[in-house]
Amino acid sequence: MTELDLGQMVLFQGEALITRSSSRVLFFKQEYDKTTKETSWHNYHELGVRGFIFFIKGNIRIQVTTEQLIYFYLINLETFMPELENCMYNYMGCNQMMFGRRVKYGISYKTNECSFEIYRRKYMHNLRVQVHDADFSGSKGIELRTMNTFLVTKVDQVLMFDSFTFK
Repeated sequence: MTELDLGQMVLFQGEALITRSSSRVLFFKQEYDKTTKETSWHNYHELGVRGFIFFIKGNIRIQVTTEQLIYFYLINLETFMPELENCMYNYMGCNQMMFGRRVKYGISYKTNECSFEIYRRKYMHNLRVQVHDADFSGSKGIELRTMNTFLVTKVDQVLMFDSFTFK
């Protein structure tokens, strides 16, 4: 690691080192060599993004903030491989963005600025997969939590869907 100019480092779960170089984000693991009986850090993965890393100790997520986008990665606890969970535009022009536990409030700041900005979530944007392709214009829906189902009206029908399988 001595030939790289490493700017920011994060130790993940005490086993993986996540750092940013001038052009990418690097992931290292410590490996033990039985012949020399020494441990050394080996690069096992890299992301082709250039940005600032944000990590809260005890969390399984890291965040990489670039000039245009903010990437949210989940880290697999067995393999320590990052998986892109979400991505959003950096419309705030910030270097870092921190979210609270329930991801309802966020704080963003920029290096060498005298203040920071606080944001509150306006809408829940968790709808990601289409589960039914019918036209439900003018329909009503209700959730039955005790039965883990929800009911939806469709012109002359009442349809019941399972909350887990959506069937």
